[in-house]
Amino acid sequence: MSGDRPTQPPRQDDRREEAREPVPTQAVLLEPRPLRPALLAGTRIGVRTFAEMALAMVPAYFAALLLEKLGVIDVLSDWAEPVMGVMGLPGSAALPLVLACLLNIYAAIGAMQALPLSGEQITVLAIVILISHNLIVEGAVVHKAGMNGVFFSLLRLAAGLTAGIIVNLLFGILS
Repeated sequence: MSGDRPTQPPRQDDRREEAREPVPTQAVLLEPRPLRPALLAGTRIGVRTFAEMALAMVPAYFAALLLEKLGVIDVLSDWAEPVMGVMGLPGSAALPLVLACLLNIYAAIGAMQALPLSGEQITVLAIVILISHNLIVEGAVVHKAGMNGVFFSLLRLAAGLTAGIIVNLLFGILS
């Protein structure tokens, strides 16, 4: 025993290593879940979502086309031109904005497709719509939560229009 090293008490780190459970040397195989039920469920959800979006977008698209053919969009455009022009948008872009404020984003997208808008105009209009969409329903929800729904809706509309003006100015500076 003369060549043996003196034994030292175990260090704190050594005690932790001894307390660990041993790692299994063989991997545990799990049964794979069948792929078909997941694909069917995903397909059902996707088709349902597509149908909901189509129910909003397709009628709005055709309504916008009909209003354009009847000349209503021209009248609306003349009336809305000053406000929409500040955001770099034609007056006809008021239709998707009104649809978004009163109905939902999908109706606005359907109406936007019927209008000849540039990429910059679509971007500005999309930002305004994303901020100030579905004001009636969301205003009612806010009112039910104890806030002033009308004030909140007007605030969102003002914020959307302000954001549209700012983005239009940025496009003017950057181009």
